[in-house]
Amino acid sequence: MRAPVALMSRCGHAPGNTSTRCGIWMTGWAGTNWQFFDDEDIQTRIGVTFGFGLLDEEVAATGTLSMALSALRTELARPVELGAGRTGFPEVIAEAGTDTSTLLIRGATDTVAAAWRRLPGLFDGWIVTDQTSAMRPEHPVWPVDLVRRTGRNAAALAGIQVTAPDARERARVLLPRLDPKSGRIRSVFFTTERSLVGLGFPVREAATGTEPSRLWADGTAKHFGGSAPGPLPEGPETLVRRAAGNGPGSLPVSEDPVLLSTLVPRSAAGLAAAELLRAQLAATAANAGQDPAAIGIDMLGIGAEFCVFLVAENPLGETVRQRVLTDFGRTMALVPDPWVEDAVRETRHGLSPRLARERRVVGLEDDPGTDTAGVRQVLTQATQCLHLALEPGEPVPAKAGKSGRERIFRSLPGGDVTTGRSATLAVGQVSIALGTRSAGHGGGTKHETRIATTAILAVLEDPAGTLAIIDEDQQVLTFNPELFKRHKALQRCLEPVLAGLPRLRINNGADPAALRRRRGRAKRWPAWLLAGSVTLVACLAVMIAVSNIDDPQVTGRITIGETAQLGNGTTITATGFERQPTAPTDLESQVAVRVRFCAGSDTKGSEHPPETQRSVAPADFALLNQQYAYARLVDSDAQLRRDTLAPGQCAVGELVFRGVDLSVPRLAYKNAFGDDVVWYSPGQVPPAQ
Repeated sequence: MRAPVALMSRCGHAPGNTSTRCGIWMTGWAGTNWQFFDDEDIQTRIGVTFGFGLLDEEVAATGTLSMALSALRTELARPVELGAGRTGFPEVIAEAGTDTSTLLIRGATDTVAAAWRRLPGLFDGWIVTDQTSAMRPEHPVWPVDLVRRTGRNAAALAGIQVTAPDARERARVLLPRLDPKSGRIRSVFFTTERSLVGLGFPVREAATGTEPSRLWADGTAKHFGGSAPGPLPEGPETLVRRAAGNGPGSLPVSEDPVLLSTLVPRSAAGLAAAELLRAQLAATAANAGQDPAAIGIDMLGIGAEFCVFLVAENPLGETVRQRVLTDFGRTMALVPDPWVEDAVRETRHGLSPRLARERRVVGLEDDPGTDTAGVRQVLTQATQCLHLALEPGEPVPAKAGKSGRERIFRSLPGGDVTTGRSATLAVGQVSIALGTRSAGHGGGTKHETRIATTAILAVLEDPAGTLAIIDEDQQVLTFNPELFKRHKALQRCLEPVLAGLPRLRINNGADPAALRRRRGRAKRWPAWLLAGSVTLVACLAVMIAVSNIDDPQVTGRITIGETAQLGNGTTITATGFERQPTAPTDLESQVAVRVRFCAGSDTKGSEHPPETQRSVAPADFALLNQQYAYARLVDSDAQLRRDTLAPGQCAVGELVFRGVDLSVPRLAYKNAFGDDVVWYSPGQVPPAQ
């Protein structure tokens, strides 16, 4: 579950009453498993929250929970007959969070009730069909950090659209476990209509369901706080060591704007402390000449605690980042008394209904509230769990260089699936490395990505056989063995190295036939070179000369509404970032972008087909939010179509994306040639380096 920034409601407690009046809404409990509340939404809502999330799903089962929730959502969303010729169409929302999952039905009371009555009979494998597809789960803010804190689980891969090959079969097994009647996983029901309390599932006075596990999916022990409080030791040695588990330290800086993370209790005291930490970091940033308003906060539920992430809306330079985070690490608990007192007053308004019920499904008692001493204790304990987004100052054993004997495999011409250039793969028992060379004078610049075999999370494979090996630090090696010389020997060499690792499917719609054509073109090159004639040597010299004046790859960072021009003359204009209306309770938003793609001339050079930069497809584009989380593409009537255009021909269409936190989106475009363009919201284009 990702917690909104403001989880405390404006309300006061009425002594002797199990209900709490909160401004214009009221919340209370019927038994231990039904929550009722009232708010401004005129539509009736009813739902269930399960004490099971992505952190409880092992990597090898990735997509199982999403598949099960998707099947439930599909069945609940079917039209309902209301009599007298009336038909109701309920809105159904499903959320796969880090440690909880939720189903919500919204609509008129009779429609909602009719749809809900179906739910008790749906926890059976038959609802998962061959047409069921996994929904997109919640994307963690900082996956590298989450792996350190909770071990290897499906949450680490939530930002990538992958599923286990047997996800449907696993989902059929999971559904009976989710069934509230089975008591195998804790669940709590909620509704805004009192007359629906107990519908389909009786009110129970005693807690039901097995005690939540004290371990995450891979056996990593859950953190329950309560460590001996004490200030973070001063000195650089604490800040530069590599973070392990939930202890203090640093983790490599990624492209994400996250600055740090820490843990606070899943309570009123924890929420107050989280906001105080944000305010303290904002003050520290202001002292370094940065905009304090640009410091944001995000939270994820991890059992008894929230993992708090503090982020910067604007990128910080390396020197400024080092200064701000080092200063904060030494002063984070030294929050002024008036701030703490103000925060405690806010907690007296109570918790949101969502947080109150999620405490129950993760095995926590109702929150008793807090005082200044309680918040002070949380601030001090948070120093013991601090992870800074800084490059560790000590060597990382898992990323040490090659060790032992390695076998080297060279790709066919253009065999690197990412850049379309040649690549080298080094395979050893302790590491795998992919080497490529970028375009440029003098042979370009060599790049190498090396992954320790012990740090590999999973091996991802698309329909065309392309492999993506991803590790705990979210490093990815992407290659297709078929595009390498001696590819059968390469596959035999990889088998023992990758044996026993989770194998997942990438759902990218890659075309195996296109790969075969690409391999066929690449394999024809050596036949030319073996001819050995003077004429062919001269021809080869001409080819080399032409390759040096190929249209360059374009890298553009521009504002939405502007036009990007590729090296072959193709122009791409993106306009919009139009927010489309969604339900008031929907945590996701929808953004539409209009794209005009006008084809230029053929792509020059011999490594790519001539139509490479004249072809367009929706999959060439991606929408990201400010935390670099990807939104998913959804169908629309005017969607941009996949097409290969003649020079001068234009295609116009719409791209609609759905995701969380899309208030300041950015649109990214990439093609096989290597062109890379990003359209930013106004005022958000990063400064030129």
